[in-house]
Amino acid sequence: MASGPAPDPLELLREQSGLSIDAEGRFRHRGGLITHARTLEVLWRSLWRDGAGRYRVRIGREEGYVRVEDAPYGVRGVTVEAGRPLLHLTDGTVEPLDPATLRIGADGVLRCRAHGSHAARFQRAAQASLGQLLEERAPGRYVLVLEDGAWPVAGD
Repeated sequence: MASGPAPDPLELLREQSGLSIDAEGRFRHRGGLITHARTLEVLWRSLWRDGAGRYRVRIGREEGYVRVEDAPYGVRGVTVEAGRPLLHLTDGTVEPLDPATLRIGADGVLRCRAHGSHAARFQRAAQASLGQLLEERAPGRYVLVLEDGAWPVAGD
């Protein structure tokens, strides 16, 4: 009976980290919500995407894979400053929305890009806030209207 190479024990441990990010952009461990502020700060600061597109956390010499349910970042809120929407993300950062990346999923939930090329999913309150800047120009076709122009919202 032929068998392949033995699995790397470190890789097996990384696979079994039990870490995940749920659809609301919240860290979980083996299903339980992580709420400890310092732990969350360390996890968010250590989150990265590898060359294969998988998310991991690296703390010191230890690494573990993070299962992402929908998007690695959640948009908790939206504020408008100087006519531009600012995204308040689940990792505690705030950044301007790139209107060109805004889209609406088949599930009716807004998504965009954050921190460059990472997906971000809007939570209900954030979607309601940004919704005040959206106009439906045709059935199911939305446009984000800002002081300096209008951007079509792509759909899935």
